[in-house]
Amino acid sequence: MVPWATLGLVALNVALFWHPIRSPGGSCLSVQTVWEQGQWHRLLLAPFHHLSLCHLLMNMATLFWLGRGMEQEVGSLRTGAVLLLLALLGGLLHLALNAFLAVATGHPWYWEHCAVGFSGVLFSLEAMGRQVEPLPVAVLASGVALTTRWLCILECLLLALVHPRSSFTGHVSGILAGLALSASPLQLGSGGSSN
Repeated sequence: MVPWATLGLVALNVALFWHPIRSPGGSCLSVQTVWEQGQWHRLLLAPFHHLSLCHLLMNMATLFWLGRGMEQEVGSLRTGAVLLLLALLGGLLHLALNAFLAVATGHPWYWEHCAVGFSGVLFSLEAMGRQVEPLPVAVLASGVALTTRWLCILECLLLALVHPRSSFTGHVSGILAGLALSASPLQLGSGGSSN
């Protein structure tokens, strides 16, 4: 089966990298530009613009790996719809989280922090646990098992340490979007193809 939705999103990201609708600074997502200035179109632009070729290649390789697996399971139409829904939901959660942190800390950085790229969606997919069987990796004293599904949190923390300029709140928002969607009644993991 050809993963049409995944390949289409990879092609869209690559095309917008070489011929952007706006510069990354003109398409990035921040509380200031969206809520304060009313530039809601950034919710659609930000996930599909990248800062560098390395940023694009890392995100697209991961998208191909994760998206192809999901597409084989649920079909192209569902995969495309889920990925676009995760992009929008993750963007909204990113704005809400940064607005909350700006108010809670009194620090304007969260209000102004601007992010681009598809990695929030990738963290969503990882949080949904679609790419690996949720195997236990640790059991807490309370008897709660931590599974491979939660490794995306560790990955998010490590990425923030290794590359501090990456959008930690964008990645956390992606994780939250993935967890919210996987808990929804949409039955994304049920078999059957929706091509």
